[in-house]
Amino acid sequence: MLVIKLLEQRVESIYSQKINECIARRRQDVMDQSQELAPQKGRDRDENEVRRIAEREGRRIRRQRVRELRGFSNHVEGMSSDEETTETEQINARAQRDVIDQDAQHVFEDVLEEFSTIDGVLRRFETWKMFDCEAYTEAYVSLCLPKLLGPLIRMQILLWNPFSQGAQELEKSQWYNSLVMFCQDETESEDSLRKDSDVQLLPRIIEKVIIPKLTQLVSLCWDPLSSTQTVSLVGLVTKFVQDYPTVTHSSKFLNSLLKSVVDKMKVAVENDVYIPIYPRQRMSEAKVNAFFLRQCAVATKLLSNLVRWQGIISDDLLSQIALDALLTRYLVMAMRSSPPLQAANLCQMVGSALPRVWLQVCVHPPQLTPFLNEAKSIAKQLDFDKPLERDALERLSSILKAIT
Repeated sequence: MLVIKLLEQRVESIYSQKINECIARRRQDVMDQSQELAPQKGRDRDENEVRRIAEREGRRIRRQRVRELRGFSNHVEGMSSDEETTETEQINARAQRDVIDQDAQHVFEDVLEEFSTIDGVLRRFETWKMFDCEAYTEAYVSLCLPKLLGPLIRMQILLWNPFSQGAQELEKSQWYNSLVMFCQDETESEDSLRKDSDVQLLPRIIEKVIIPKLTQLVSLCWDPLSSTQTVSLVGLVTKFVQDYPTVTHSSKFLNSLLKSVVDKMKVAVENDVYIPIYPRQRMSEAKVNAFFLRQCAVATKLLSNLVRWQGIISDDLLSQIALDALLTRYLVMAMRSSPPLQAANLCQMVGSALPRVWLQVCVHPPQLTPFLNEAKSIAKQLDFDKPLERDALERLSSILKAIT
């Protein structure tokens, strides 16, 4: 177990190092841009800052070219993930994973196959159940199997990355299929299945082995600002909750996972959201306004990622983080400091990010009220005789319906 844990820590170190470097770089980019626009005359840039600025702009230009090649013309600056890694970094990470994979092959090299493989272990218990089902039941084997198989399964999912591979990678695995087929009998009926405690084997493995690993990876490696990671993670947790009867909100393993998710959300809101409020005369400067809008888009993207958890995390808790701490504190304030048309566009972008159920009449969480009131105020400021403002007003219609 000690060797397995050390191998897991080595994998976690590779994943967390990459994401932590991306997060640190992103935060440094925001600080650099903020300083570039600060009214500090005669400030000299050091070599590191000049290099960072060049690298930042280079990454943005490359992403823009990729979008142009793919025909994405409606991109909003700030919505893309800045997670690029160099080819050298990718090669090094691959080499490290290969070394870990090779080391993992030696963990059970001194153990007979029937005791070191999931199929081998399951065959022995299947034989026991077949020839002496009463003793098998009295020994509570069904409750012991998840703990017994845990180390073997942890070795099988050693390099699993839930933020890119999701549930499909698990369900295609040989060990997963072996658990599904364990003690399957062609003569079994729905009634006999209901009485067979081994039907719960796979759900228990998901709850007691897979979810604890996922919890650890979330706490170390999940970036809430990454839409790709968040979509994969939310899809995975949703599938676990929907498909496996042991994964309920009374499960201490699921609650531990959701606590890690909430903790990471709070850290992201506290450290990854920065919307500068400039005087009106400075907002007319192209670079200042572009940075302001970019940071608004980043905050909206984070809001969109947070509310993807609606239905999994309680609305009360999710509202405190996504609406009180992020929407009202940052984005509503940004709308109030913007010209009506720009405020309307931001309002519409935020409205598109919110769950549809929250925008139904009289159903929305109370924490959404400041935003809805601001939307109403913005709508009154728009000039219906101006085409652009009229279009903006029409786009606000779904938000305004929630008020009436």
